[in-house]
Amino acid sequence: MNTEFSIDPAAMLSKVFAFHAGQPQTRQANLFVRTIPDDDAPVQPKDSCTDAAARLMSTSCPARYLGKSVWTIRRMFFAGDLRGIRGKHLKFDKRHLDEYIEANKEQFK
Repeated sequence: MNTEFSIDPAAMLSKVFAFHAGQPQTRQANLFVRTIPDDDAPVQPKDSCTDAAARLMSTSCPARYLGKSVWTIRRMFFAGDLRGIRGKHLKFDKRHLDEYIEANKEQFK
């Protein structure tokens, strides 16, 4: 079975451009399509460690709180130097971090 098939590239491009001209401006990352935010839209912080009511913190907040890296916090937890809660993610109690600070203060004379 032999059928002839031809494509007109100019007509195809004009249809593609016409289709995309009516679409909203979006960017595609992996399989998710996100709209581009306005320049005046308020920026929300990704991770807020300043919430006074939050007692449990993820790994990045204790790292900032103690002035160490995230991997150092994890190493300290697995070595038993720092107390935390193991679950799906590591969580650290602010009280335990304060106890760690008090126990590791150096007194200079």
